[in-house]
Amino acid sequence: MLEFLRAKKDSIVLKAFLGLLALSFGIWGVGDFIGTSKLSPGVALKAGRAELKTQSVQRRFVRELERFREAMGGQAVNDDAIKRSVMATMMDDMTRGTIVDAAALDIGITVSRDQIREMIMKDQNFQQNGKFSQMLFDQTLNDNQLTEAAYVELMQMSLRNSEVMRPVAVNAYAPDTLIDGLFAYRSETRVADTLLIPAAAMTLQKTPTEDELKAVYDKNIAAFTAPEFRKLTILTLGATDLVKPESVDDAEVKTYYEQNSARYQTPESRHIVQLLFDTKEKAEAARTQAAPGDTLETLAKKANAGDVIDLGDLTTDSPLAKTISAAFAAPAHEISPPTESPLGWHLFETTAIKPKTVMTLDEAKEEIRKAIAADKGADAVYDASTHMEDALASGTPVAEVAKMIGARLDEIGPIDQAGQNKAGFPLPNLFDPKNFLPTAFSTPAGKDSKLMDLPTHDGYYVIHVDEVTPPTPKPLIDVRAQAVALWEADTRTAQAQAVADKLVADAGSSTLLSSLEAKDKRLSYAPLGPVTRFGDGAERQHVVDGARVSPQMLDKLFAAKIGDVFTAPVATGIIVARLKEIAPPKPVGDLARAREELAAATRNELSSNLADQLGRAFTIRYPVDVDQKAIDDIVGTR
Repeated sequence: MLEFLRAKKDSIVLKAFLGLLALSFGIWGVGDFIGTSKLSPGVALKAGRAELKTQSVQRRFVRELERFREAMGGQAVNDDAIKRSVMATMMDDMTRGTIVDAAALDIGITVSRDQIREMIMKDQNFQQNGKFSQMLFDQTLNDNQLTEAAYVELMQMSLRNSEVMRPVAVNAYAPDTLIDGLFAYRSETRVADTLLIPAAAMTLQKTPTEDELKAVYDKNIAAFTAPEFRKLTILTLGATDLVKPESVDDAEVKTYYEQNSARYQTPESRHIVQLLFDTKEKAEAARTQAAPGDTLETLAKKANAGDVIDLGDLTTDSPLAKTISAAFAAPAHEISPPTESPLGWHLFETTAIKPKTVMTLDEAKEEIRKAIAADKGADAVYDASTHMEDALASGTPVAEVAKMIGARLDEIGPIDQAGQNKAGFPLPNLFDPKNFLPTAFSTPAGKDSKLMDLPTHDGYYVIHVDEVTPPTPKPLIDVRAQAVALWEADTRTAQAQAVADKLVADAGSSTLLSSLEAKDKRLSYAPLGPVTRFGDGAERQHVVDGARVSPQMLDKLFAAKIGDVFTAPVATGIIVARLKEIAPPKPVGDLARAREELAAATRNELSSNLADQLGRAFTIRYPVDVDQKAIDDIVGTR
């Protein structure tokens, strides 16, 4: 988990308790939190002696909402139900971590600050030129709204969790007898002689009678039945439908611009590079070698001072700028005097300056109109949705509701459950592919669906089912050609089976199946295998003839004794096979790797199951107390 936490600097809080914990704990069923809390102020959750601070919950909740907002294309998260769902999922995760931490504290597992400091100093993600970079560390904390103390506390808890769960995962053992049994079952191969009797090679002696066609039709009635179709009316209420950008007047635009002026300004930035030295003397000695017009890159080569470190484009309010403020005092394209920081001594050079830019009111006004309209629309759509829900509940027709609240009304259909019309063409622009069709086909005829969220932007929709056409068998006269084709296929397969049965009856123990191919040109002989019970070759390079295997054929092959002859259907006809050889697997070559992979997968599964059982036991031993009011307050303030 810590490797993930340190590497993914832009999601350190969002992902902090996933990774190892998700692997270790599984799904424990930590459910809803209820009851009155007696926790200390500032504590959101407690299990045993382990506590989860309210501040940690709030910080993570901010990150989770931001992640959700990004997933929704940048739309603001204003729906209380979504916020509560995000919080519930997040608290399940954080509760699991706190429960294991309670166990770790009871066992006596401790992680000192010196241990954490040593780990941070050695972490490759916080190093430049082989040394710890305070700048990188500070930037990581700043990007994720963490203090150093909060980060250390997070690492301590994570390491304690790891120390509790890791022995279970590491020491899971899969006995050789278990692995040998699984390996033998999965990798045993068999070899057979086969004769393929293609159904297509059979000759039809007659055409089907009407009674025979009717029998085929009745037997396959599902294939000849048109699906259920529905005609729908869709009531859509979107934020953009209620408040148009053009409705926002110039005075509102100007006020918004003035109140959010910083949003339309880009501060000056400098592209800064540096050389880093252990001592002031080394930095000064290198700088004395600089000639007029030299860049830091040139100086680095002259002084053999190592690689130039590119700090990128920085503004004066960036986290790094506070540490290297001297870099902003030097003129562009000049090498600065030696400057000290907690990391050593620096020489800086500004290679480029991007001046401050300001977007004028005229340039920003269309963007502002859209932003104001979106904000107003989000409020308006919520209010309108309550009126819409009340009106529909009272039986008001959707057409009248649409006029009442200014919503859109669209008619769709007839369509089937796959979203296709009667001609088989898909419904275009299905705005909610996950929920639309299931809702449309679970709502009774003449009724309205529940209020559904629009997945792409703020708003709601309701489906009214106008008409339902139940599944209807097509008349035989309309599907006669398909019925004839099915009869012919069945008849040819039956003839192939008759040929196969006669071959089996006539074949003696000494009859070679290969000798029968010459007697009947319709037959095709080939050896099959070595093949596993899953239809794979014994080795990776061994390709199995897929036309000669099927689930039924493999079942019979692995139930047979050497010398047994049997028949089985395959995709193109009937196969006649005689088992020649049974080959128990030997762990050499590809099979050696296969056995190792099987053993590893089995150990991992056992490890996961054991960790899951241990986690469930912890939930019983360490009841959880939650300050639900504090959690509700966090949800309500975002």
